[in-house]
Amino acid sequence: MEREWELRAICRREDPEVWFSRRTAARAKQLCLKECPVREECLEAILAREAKTANSMRAGIIAGLTGAERAKLAASRSAKAPVKKPQAAPPGPGRPQAPCGTRSAYQRHLRKKEPVCAACRAANARSGVQYRRTGSSQVPAAR
Repeated sequence: MEREWELRAICRREDPEVWFSRRTAARAKQLCLKECPVREECLEAILAREAKTANSMRAGIIAGLTGAERAKLAASRSAKAPVKKPQAAPPGPGRPQAPCGTRSAYQRHLRKKEPVCAACRAANARSGVQYRRTGSSQVPAAR
């Protein structure tokens, strides 16, 4: 069980209202900061859980910090974290080219300034006729 530390948390023996009431916020902070044996594990878990949470949605005292304090800590940690640059795709054959005799191949010939073969020219003409007849360039579904 990865989160067995939660069983030792001080908050399990307290009324949940203590952690979410402004009136008892000081008591909740004291319990977390001075008495809880698993505060560090709790802090790491809540920061990971709230990683994509809006700051306004962070509520209650968790790991001895208010929602605003947790947001500030998360922001400072992410600012210190090294930014990973996305790696370029490894060189390779890439996507296979459309075979000659298709509209895609006709467009490839034009894009690469290659001479257009007769099969691709005919496929482009058929595609134009289909578009004018149906108003769509989508291939009709097989029946």
